[in-house]
Amino acid sequence: MHLDEKSCLPAKIHETKHANNVEEFQRFSGRESSRNSDLTLSGCSIYIDPAISCELRSKVVESASREGASLVEQWFVGCNVSHVVTEGTSIQRYLGYSSNLITPLWILKTAKEKYVQRLVHLSADLARQVGLMLVDNNGISEKEVIKQKVHGNLLGDESEVSYKERQQIVNSAKVGVRNRRGRRMQTCQTPIRPITPNNLLDCICWSISEPTSSASIYTDSSSVEDRSHNPTSTFFDAKEDGKDSEASFSNSTRPLTESEKSELIFKNHFLTILFPIDRFAEMGPSSRTFFSNDGFTSLQVLGYIHAFYQENISKQETEAAIHTDSRHADRLRSVYSSKETAESGYVIFKRIEFLGSRISFEMLKRVTGDNNSNVYELILRA
Repeated sequence: MHLDEKSCLPAKIHETKHANNVEEFQRFSGRESSRNSDLTLSGCSIYIDPAISCELRSKVVESASREGASLVEQWFVGCNVSHVVTEGTSIQRYLGYSSNLITPLWILKTAKEKYVQRLVHLSADLARQVGLMLVDNNGISEKEVIKQKVHGNLLGDESEVSYKERQQIVNSAKVGVRNRRGRRMQTCQTPIRPITPNNLLDCICWSISEPTSSASIYTDSSSVEDRSHNPTSTFFDAKEDGKDSEASFSNSTRPLTESEKSELIFKNHFLTILFPIDRFAEMGPSSRTFFSNDGFTSLQVLGYIHAFYQENISKQETEAAIHTDSRHADRLRSVYSSKETAESGYVIFKRIEFLGSRISFEMLKRVTGDNNSNVYELILRA
């Protein structure tokens, strides 16, 4: 089979593709065996990364073999490969090891000019540092893909995150820890754990059953102060007439601006929220901790709250919740004892349903006892 007739095979059968490339290398090398010692790449062993396109791979195979190189079918840490042909983000896999990293263009240019192009060598420890920087600064798009897969994993789809992606996540986490540690050690003027605010988002008017886009902000500062001093009081206690209440509401709130949505309201890297579970607080709150290297924005925190209550109540919580006293618990008991639940093996009952009318957002209030605490209790009212 001629090189130009070779088709691009699916990514899942790289081994067959590598075997074909080995045969091509052997065929080209046989043609040139008589003058092997005079060739530019004589004595070089080359591995081609599977991410290289089929068309470009064929050109590299032909050019490298005619210059006396031999093709290695597999690459692994510690293998005796002198050169690895790679490009793009695939470079990260090979940094810090003994192989020279080259691009397809390097091979093609070396073969064309009959001269080995310049090659910069790095010590293994320096190359690993470069690798960590590449992982940390690989671009927002790739990090977002990883975050989405991690989020899917947290919801139960464990197979979504591959081994390679887990390695990238871990390396990125290590770099973040080192960077934060370095910043803390640079100056003694900045406290390691700055004092955190008593309340977060105490000016937000929002029903947690609605999307975060429906959240608004109170424009009446006095009402915000009243709510912060007495979180269980309602904003319309003084208004008995429904029309007056509605008019007061429309006049005292407005939608969040884009700058307010993206405002950094919590500058620490960790935020723990205590979420109320049931309507009458018979059950204790459920704790969940979030991490952000850049701190937390208002819309980000509201998104965490909304997402939490859109989840199904957990198995462990269900076992306690069926003993609580409310009409929402009655509905949960009906779902729990249904044939559908027995067949599926799990209860389909959203957290927001178990809260009943207790869905009006008040604020996040820092737990008492520690001025540096990252733990906040979510205050909700009916």
